[in-house]
Amino acid sequence: MKAMAGQAASILARCGLLSALEAVDRGTHRVRVIAYHRIDDLDAEPDLDPGLVSATPENFRAQMEAIASHYTAIGLEQLIAAHRGGEGLPPRAVLLTFDDGYQDFADHAWPVLESLGLPAVLFVPTRFPDAAGPGFWWDRLHAALTRTREASVEVSGLGRIEFEDEGSRRAAHKILRTHAKTLDHNQAMDWLDQVIEQLAEVPSVHRVLGWDALRELASEGLSVCSHGDRHALCTRLSPEDLAEDLMVSRKRIEAELGEWAPPPVIAYPASASNAAVREAARSAGYELAFGGRRGIDRVPLEDAFEVMRLPVHRYGTALFRAQLRPSVSRLGRALIDGRARLSA
Repeated sequence: MKAMAGQAASILARCGLLSALEAVDRGTHRVRVIAYHRIDDLDAEPDLDPGLVSATPENFRAQMEAIASHYTAIGLEQLIAAHRGGEGLPPRAVLLTFDDGYQDFADHAWPVLESLGLPAVLFVPTRFPDAAGPGFWWDRLHAALTRTREASVEVSGLGRIEFEDEGSRRAAHKILRTHAKTLDHNQAMDWLDQVIEQLAEVPSVHRVLGWDALRELASEGLSVCSHGDRHALCTRLSPEDLAEDLMVSRKRIEAELGEWAPPPVIAYPASASNAAVREAARSAGYELAFGGRRGIDRVPLEDAFEVMRLPVHRYGTALFRAQLRPSVSRLGRALIDGRARLSA
């Protein structure tokens, strides 16, 4: 489906329709919040889960050049001011956001953003910078599946899982990842440790930027905001643990960044939220929260604690530009919602 959409978008770009639609869009009431994870070549870090690569450095530069040419990238404070009603947004406003705080943001994304004068927001799980831990669990799981010499193992709660070839390993990764997300956070971490230990010895896959690097980026204009403390799914924490996680993360951002700390804003880890999570974020003192709904939002924001975003999944430049059009974004959300109902 993505390939077909990319071909259609390329045709629209070649015939000039995309540029024409962008040129006549003068509305000041929409904000397109673009969500990236990693910016790197797929084979650059074999132990890291390639599913988190949103764009290669080459494609990312092309996408940012398209933003610089056809859109207006705004800063976080500008969005907050527009939501409060103090200022309008420029036509075709875009907010660029990045989740998790991987090192490749500093290596590949920030130099491009700086060279083009594009502001951005980086959401960081605050327990990870400068930590000595093994890294994100999804990267550890990927590394274990890549390195394992086992043909199959008996997994608690799932039965026997096979890893005989590349296809079965990809399927296993999806099964294991999906099951982990159904468990309470602490239970999920213990279960994953057991699974990974059964598969292979895994080196540290910790690649999150340290606080010194984050402070330097913040001093250069990057907004460094909360992505929770433990990168726990907010919906898989008890009310008490959730309140603590959100508060600890907000205060850590303020303490570590000092004068460069942005307004209190969070992106829910893995976009997991519900009404209780949104209320907890409000109670923890956050002003905005970016959630899991896909789409283009309007300002003032309908729900400041579940601001919509547009995730990027290794799109070509034409498809990247096409999804920034409201009609295409609505179609994408309808397709995703329909696919979710079919799989429910």
